[in-house]
Amino acid sequence: MAMACDGAAGFSGAAARTQLYHASLDTENEFDVSKSGETDLVLPYTADDTFNPYYCQSTLTRNICYLMYDSLLQMSPDYEPEYIIAKSVTVDHTIVTVQVRSGIVFSNGAKLTAEDVSYSFYLATQKGSIYKENLANVASCSMKGMTVTFMMQNENVNAFRVLDFPIVHFDPSANKDLPPIGSGRYKFALMEDGVTPNKSLLVKNNKWYNPDKVQIETIGLKELPTVESIVHSIEIGTVSYLYTDMRDGTPQSVSADYRKVDLNNLLYLGLNTNDVSLADENVRRALSAAISTNEVAAAGFGGMAMGATGPFTPKWKEAAQYQTGTGRASVKTASEYLDQAGYVFYNDGIREDQSGKQLSFNLLICRNNSRHKAAAENIKNQLAKVGVNVDITEISGEGMIKRAGEGKYHLYLAEYAVLGDMDIGRLFTPGEGLYNGPRPYDSVKTYTSYRLGQGTLEDFITAFQNELPFIPICYRMGMVVYARTLDGVEDISEDQPFYHMETWTVNKAKAE
Repeated sequence: MAMACDGAAGFSGAAARTQLYHASLDTENEFDVSKSGETDLVLPYTADDTFNPYYCQSTLTRNICYLMYDSLLQMSPDYEPEYIIAKSVTVDHTIVTVQVRSGIVFSNGAKLTAEDVSYSFYLATQKGSIYKENLANVASCSMKGMTVTFMMQNENVNAFRVLDFPIVHFDPSANKDLPPIGSGRYKFALMEDGVTPNKSLLVKNNKWYNPDKVQIETIGLKELPTVESIVHSIEIGTVSYLYTDMRDGTPQSVSADYRKVDLNNLLYLGLNTNDVSLADENVRRALSAAISTNEVAAAGFGGMAMGATGPFTPKWKEAAQYQTGTGRASVKTASEYLDQAGYVFYNDGIREDQSGKQLSFNLLICRNNSRHKAAAENIKNQLAKVGVNVDITEISGEGMIKRAGEGKYHLYLAEYAVLGDMDIGRLFTPGEGLYNGPRPYDSVKTYTSYRLGQGTLEDFITAFQNELPFIPICYRMGMVVYARTLDGVEDISEDQPFYHMETWTVNKAKAE
């Protein structure tokens, strides 16, 4: 949920390379490669990473973990929760009660119980877990029968939506050097051909709760160093599929089949409303009206982003129906707002008030992010058309976070990774480190009411669009690239890069 600045994401897996080559404790699916022929699908992986779902670091490894481990719930491509291991979920103030679905078993045949869910929650919240920050609002977990109760620190009607951590089998005697046992569509198996050193692949988990739908029986793993090399391998047919959120690199060109994937990563313009000019709502409205968010998305992200229409992603249908933005700029509307605020043109093309104070701001961006730099240049050029001057300052990611927290800025441009609970409160709540200025009373009031289940999302969005404590710019996209032999790839969810993979098929005739 933290602000993101720098462009690179680490591939710093901590596990030894040999970890991948162990068989799972479920030996039923040990595989003899001499009898298997070619695998149906080949996925890229990072050899030095761990396949423990809580501690994997690379996007590639995390993707494979989605195939091995199911969760209580997941988010659909339109950001609606879908229950998997959870049968039902109820929210009562700070208490979230989950009824665990009966009849689910792990790949080794053990029944999945509430104890497994509780144990998985414990692992997901330990130091070093990639889920720890996501679950920061969850204070504790208890169980009784097939019911698991989560106590939240802060009340939020959407709090249950962060319970998408992987569920693993609780086995105190398990080999801690091996990935834990999951209940997902696939599991590890060991290939032995008598010649090649131990290798691993994924095989269909016949104990999955709906195994008849899984069409692809075996998945091979191939180590490749870069996104470009993976895309090239897909184009020549040696790798089948790649999901990337673009943090690990952006393909320069793609001649294989591909689809865009909507991400819940908001690029926004932070406003320090302690500044006299920015404290004026008409000035903030003018800045927003003058910026074509669609144009910024194209300039900064080459079309791999969609212009914001309000504070939430346009793909979340519940919010999109109330967001009134069009993604287009209106110089006329922006000029009218600035006229109302008392800022008129002067000889140098920069507006100023009656005292001669020019409408000029400094914009902070991260120096290591070329996409943010391109977006900032575009914003600067658009605002110049209505007489607002912007000077861009490039600083480090650490410097950006520090100055944002201290309020030492006019404007800053950054990304915010919105979690499944859709909580954006930190972006406009004083004292949270990402907003500085007087309390935006109506936005905070209606947002708090909505979180408590006492108000509506429409009320909050209306108040937000009136006050504009920050300016939403665009939502970034990722992409999937896949082989032409792969059929059935439809909508892909950020939360599930193999969304509805059980319906995919491999048409090998297309390779001929």
